[in-house]
Amino acid sequence: MINIVLIGDIFGKEGKEFVAKKIYFIKKKYNPDVIIANGENVSFGGKSMIKEDYIFLKNSGINYFTMGNHTFRNLKINEYIDETNDLVRPANYIENVKGKGFLTFELKGKKVLLFNLLGETFMNIKVKNPFKKADEILSKNKYDIAILDFHAETTSEKIVLGNYLSNRINIFVGTHTHIQTSDERILNNKMAYITDLGMCGVFDSAIGMDFHAVTNRLIHQGKGERFIEARGGKKVLCGLFVQLDSFNLKVNKIERIQIRE
Repeated sequence: MINIVLIGDIFGKEGKEFVAKKIYFIKKKYNPDVIIANGENVSFGGKSMIKEDYIFLKNSGINYFTMGNHTFRNLKINEYIDETNDLVRPANYIENVKGKGFLTFELKGKKVLLFNLLGETFMNIKVKNPFKKADEILSKNKYDIAILDFHAETTSEKIVLGNYLSNRINIFVGTHTHIQTSDERILNNKMAYITDLGMCGVFDSAIGMDFHAVTNRLIHQGKGERFIEARGGKKVLCGLFVQLDSFNLKVNKIERIQIRE
């Protein structure tokens, strides 16, 4: 069997530290062969992932990282992103940016293709069409197992892309909205799917941000104080466990992970 754990958007200091605290429990319960986490919200209250935080999470036990629309919100990521062989940023940026949109690695004798895409709808960033980019990546790479983190705003865009790719990839996870969906399923008798993994951070918050500033901004229609990371509340870790058959690579098991403090 091949056991894979995927962890949703890690948000800020509280999320980073809670994930590090719970990795031992995850390893004991699920015996993962690989742990993949979304790191685009780790640093400075949700803005990218600087090298210090990347090293901290690597040392905690995370093997690979995916990113999202905040990948380059803190330009310090440019200081190390090209040196990594375990981090993918969205592959469908229109502009030339540093880093890799996909990578491959070996897992129990199987070649794994890990890639990351951004959605087009309501994301406020122009990207290449994710359907066409997925076609391109899958057609140009040889792999046994393919895993996609689709970082998108709307549930419909995630569901439609998941259906479109269901006979070509093994695991499709949505990220970005920070709210874990309860629609985990196996599509086309092959692909493990969930619309959104959820987030890791303060549970009683505005998807990671302090309620006060967000409430004022909404009341005053976009005008108000800066958002700040929520601190001090009870934490949550959200993700997904997928078990693949080592021989036919079909999904044996899919289970949502939600660990509350």
